[in-house]
Amino acid sequence: MLRIDEYDHEQDNLRELLHDERVFHKALAGVLRGESRFHVKNRGGEDYDLVYTTNNDVVPKSPMTMGRLIIPPFLTYDENDDSRIYMHAFDDFEEIFFEEANEYTIVLAKLILRKTGLTVWFKDERVLWFIEPENRLKIVSEFPEKKETSYLCPADFTSGYMRGRRDLDSAEFLFTNVFVLQYLTDLPLKDIKYAEASVTQISGVGGILAHYTMMNNAFRSLGFKTYLKPDSTRFGDDMLQKYFRIEMIPEDADETNTIYVVNHSVVAPTTLMLRHPADFDTSVLNPDFLTEMEEYKDAVFRGGKMLGILIRGTDYISTGQQGTRQHATVDDMLPLIREWMERDGYDGIFLATEDQDILDRMKAEFGGRIRAIAQERHSARDFKEGQTIAEREKEESSGEEYRAKLEDTTVNYFYALYLLSECESFMVSGQCNGWDIVLAFNHGKFHKTCKFRVGVSDQPLVTEREE
Repeated sequence: MLRIDEYDHEQDNLRELLHDERVFHKALAGVLRGESRFHVKNRGGEDYDLVYTTNNDVVPKSPMTMGRLIIPPFLTYDENDDSRIYMHAFDDFEEIFFEEANEYTIVLAKLILRKTGLTVWFKDERVLWFIEPENRLKIVSEFPEKKETSYLCPADFTSGYMRGRRDLDSAEFLFTNVFVLQYLTDLPLKDIKYAEASVTQISGVGGILAHYTMMNNAFRSLGFKTYLKPDSTRFGDDMLQKYFRIEMIPEDADETNTIYVVNHSVVAPTTLMLRHPADFDTSVLNPDFLTEMEEYKDAVFRGGKMLGILIRGTDYISTGQQGTRQHATVDDMLPLIREWMERDGYDGIFLATEDQDILDRMKAEFGGRIRAIAQERHSARDFKEGQTIAEREKEESSGEEYRAKLEDTTVNYFYALYLLSECESFMVSGQCNGWDIVLAFNHGKFHKTCKFRVGVSDQPLVTEREE
């Protein structure tokens, strides 16, 4: 992104640009040639410098962001290509607050004024160098009181997605929201028939189904059909098709009619995806697999009234998940678990966890009322910092042994999720793909649900169905 800085007279070796409608694009053309700072002569105001910062370099470093593209550089884009500009981030809002005038906020403000009815507020009067005054453009020293219909774009780097908010994003994320289609393809949208979805090799099947379904729903809204990239997961296409209904590559899909979604970490937090959640149901499962799980459920529940609890540990701890992805501990959850068990009279708890320490602790608290699938479990203390379950599994086995073990783990995981979805009520330690899948399988039948949010709030999100 290009930021506006004071004109540095001591740097006389910089290229000089003339301030006009194309000044950002002229500077970005220089960035492509290795330049990072430019003098700008401004006949309608003060002379200034434009300073380029790589978007991905400002992303806080963590085990989940290291080595990944989180925010594209957007060195080329076309703010006049209305067919590939996605403005739905501003749906349901009446005004937007921009704290700083920079390349992205200026381009976005022009689009908002041209394509919506929102009022645009700036704390930075330099915006008037780029946008002619009008009634819906307000320059103030302090913003008015924020309302539910106000969208805030702060100067500091901020992700609304990671904080569980859709009314907040810094310019880098908000720009990605609007220009995500230009990031994905250079093709005219009228020529596109398909979107090829790929996910990371560390994704579990739950993540694959959730991401695939979300992309399928999102791209269907644009008139495209989604399929899973061949051999793009660690599970193998044959195994996925054995248990799940996932579309594979059509015969006529090629680079002339296909969007290739290679980097899910860029696309997942955008409004394009978040407006189309993974609202699948058990029809994503092959019928024989579903029948087997139903029979197993009857044997485990024995007709009892069950509270389903999903508690993640292991690599959610080792990778240092924060924000909406940070998970509560057993100690965090116990008071509410005890309250629900006593008040609502559950016969038992069906516990799903991959963490042996969590299972042992819950058994110590609730004894024979705990029921869980027999499976291989790990302990968070056995993981290296930043290590994922997928990486640990590859270290422990290989070849046919690895594939057999992976299939067994996957089947157990879906048995657990299905049984959770058949419980009377459901509680989860934090946001994860398992939460989404269980809700999708259950289709609103839970008496109560609770999701802990320790990374963003000290209050869990509790919902109760109206009888």
